[in-house]
This record gives sequence, structure tokens and C-alpha cells, in this order.
Amino acid sequence: MEPNGWKLTTFENHIDLLSGFAFKSAQYTETADDIRLLRGDNIAPNTLRWEGVKRWDKSEYSELKKYHLREHDFVIAMDRTWVSSGLKVAEVTKEDLPCLLVQRVSRIRALDTLEQSLLKQYFSSHRFEQYVKGVQTETAVPHISSKQIKEFSLLLPPLPEQQKIAKILSTWDKVIATTERLIATSQQQKKALMQQLLTGKKRLVNPETGLVFEGDWEEVQLQNVLEKIIDYRGQSVPKASSGIPLITARNVRMGYLDFTAQEYIDESLFDNWMTRGTPKNGDVLFTTEAPLGMACRYPKEGIYGVGQRTVTLRVNSKLHSDFLLYYLLSDRGQLLIDLRSSGSTAKGIKSSELKKVKITYPKGILEQQKIASVLTAADKEIELLQAKLAHLKDEKKALMRQLLTGKRRVKVDAMEMA
Repeated sequence: MEPNGWKLTTFENHIDLLSGFAFKSAQYTETADDIRLLRGDNIAPNTLRWEGVKRWDKSEYSELKKYHLREHDFVIAMDRTWVSSGLKVAEVTKEDLPCLLVQRVSRIRALDTLEQSLLKQYFSSHRFEQYVKGVQTETAVPHISSKQIKEFSLLLPPLPEQQKIAKILSTWDKVIATTERLIATSQQQKKALMQQLLTGKKRLVNPETGLVFEGDWEEVQLQNVLEKIIDYRGQSVPKASSGIPLITARNVRMGYLDFTAQEYIDESLFDNWMTRGTPKNGDVLFTTEAPLGMACRYPKEGIYGVGQRTVTLRVNSKLHSDFLLYYLLSDRGQLLIDLRSSGSTAKGIKSSELKKVKITYPKGILEQQKIASVLTAADKEIELLQAKLAHLKDEKKALMRQLLTGKRRVKVDAMEMA
């Protein structure tokens, strides 16, 4: 049953939707003063990105007034609308202007019956995402039509209630945006810290003496600080629907494990498969291809198999394993890995080349441990912020489900309703 005063309707009755113009690619320019063209490639979930932007002669801008965009317009990519990170829908900001709307992108503005700022909440809702996934045409290039966007159904409250709902959800958006900025700042600070600490440009204080570390640093090939490399390339993993969890290149990320995609190895076949060695606590997991250069710690608890494109690095007494991990993840480490890789479309690195990657480290294990502990503390700060962000997003989603369906009503003054 519809909430009192609400009505079941569709976007068609409340939005002005315009598809872009077919600009000829042969006439694109690269002149910085010319007008940016907003194409599907420029739209990412919740933001516009202008890397590799195409431009149009500014002398023709006034003649294309119909395709001018303005602040607070919403744009949606009609091709590949849904990507793994979300829907390619974004709000145009003042910084994005001026720009022109290109074909296969639609501009959406609210009519007088719909609060413009509420559009953002509909577009970011789980329901709209599922709708797009359900109606997009599964061809070589999945796409959605203007007609399908207009057919999206919604329960619409009176305008004053829309405005109140939009204001409440906008407050949550601001808190979420602030947390995202804090995460980005913390990540940049950690990156700068890594560049200083892992090259010896900044020396930490020795907790035993209260003085700055003064020991020598050494540069050697990776093989000189490793006890063992466990490499299962060349063997086909006997996968099963259940059993002992398998760590593959898809699970290893930059500094952590992601088990969103989980595979298994049959428990009865585990010992026969892991004949080259079994990883243990303190080992570093490293991806050799598809993708190349991801690294993380092997889990402290549990038993796992390791797939073909992931090798296990076990340090010897010269090196602390966490120092190795952060070195591999650093800009310098990634560059040295890339220089020894091969392949054009999908880069990879052979064990023989990985062993030759140079590593610079302080000879004193205590200094290595101190550096690793400082960077681990920075990681934990970022993890706390990311957990907070995830919680905020979950709370907002739950609130949206209630406010946008009328299950939870907001108070609107009689004067506002008049």
C-alpha cells in the first residue's frame, strides 16, 4: 500500500532526459583552451574523470547550447552502465564546466515535481543498480536506453517531504565524503612515509638507546635475503567446491587478502599438491602475473593452498618479513619488479628474475622491525577509517530503504506543505 500522500510513478513523468550529440571524432582537438567533451569514458561511479579528455573547438560552443551541461546535472553512461565498482552515474560540479554532452551519454534534470538533489539518492540506491543490471541489453557492449531509464518506477512523496529527505541523506553524504578524504590523506601520508623510511632518508629512534639508528644499509639481490621461494607454476591446481581454502592471484591485493572470490582444494589431495612447500606465518605472498606485483602476509591462522600465479617468499635471518612486504609494495619496489618483468598485454616475472630484484635494507634487524611497526600502525589507522566508512555506507543504505519507500516518514511543517 502506498504511504499517505505518496504516489507510484516513473521517472518519465519527473525528469528531463537528453542524449548527447554525435560529435565527429576526426574533429576532436587537443587544445587546452577548447571545450571538454563529456563521453562515457569520462564517467566513473559518483565522479567525472578527465584523463585523456577529448575537446571541441570553443568557437562553436555557443552554437551547441542544447548540449551545454550545468552544475548539478546528472549524467549516465548508456554503454557499460554497470561496472564492478558501481553505476557510471555522476553529478556535474562547477569544476567540470564548461563541457559538452556526447552521444551515448544522457543528461538528466529533475522537473518541478522532483527535487533535483534527491536524484542522487535514487541513482545511488541498490534498487536502481539492480534495475540497470536487469534491463541492460547483453550484447557485445551492454547498454541501456533512454526509454528504460524513464521506465524506472518509484514511490514519490510530496515535494516538501522530498526536500526534507534529500537534506537528511545529504548530511550523511557529507560525513561519508569527509571520511573518504581522511582515508585518501592517510594513504598519501603513508606513501610519503614509506618513501622516506624504506630508503633510509628518515631514520627512526632506537627504543633501546633513545638515539637515532646509525647502522649501515646494504643493497643486495632479493635472493640474498631469502631462505626459500615456494613456486607452484607449471602445476594445475586440483580445485574442488569445498575443502582447504586456496589463495590465488585474485585473492592477493596490495597489503591484504581479499576472499570475495573463494576457491578450494580437496583436503585429501592437499598433501600431494603442496609437495614444494607449505607457506607459514611470517611468509610473504607475491603475485607473479595477472596481476603482477601484489603482495601481502600469509594468514597467521589457518591452512591454505597456494595457486600457480602466486609465490611464497620466506626470508632468512638477514631480513624481517614485514620489511620485505613494505619494500615490495613501495614505489621503488614496484618499479624494480616492473623493470624485470616481461610481456606486453599481461606482464609477468619469472622466479629467476624476481630473485635478482634489488633490495635496500638496514643491516640491523631492530631497525627493520621498527620501520615495519611504524608502517603497520599507519595501516591500522587506515583500516579503522575504512571500517568506519563501510559502517557509514551501510547505515545510510538502511536509512535510504526506509526513507525512499515511506516506511519511515519525516516531519514536514504545515507551512512547508502549503
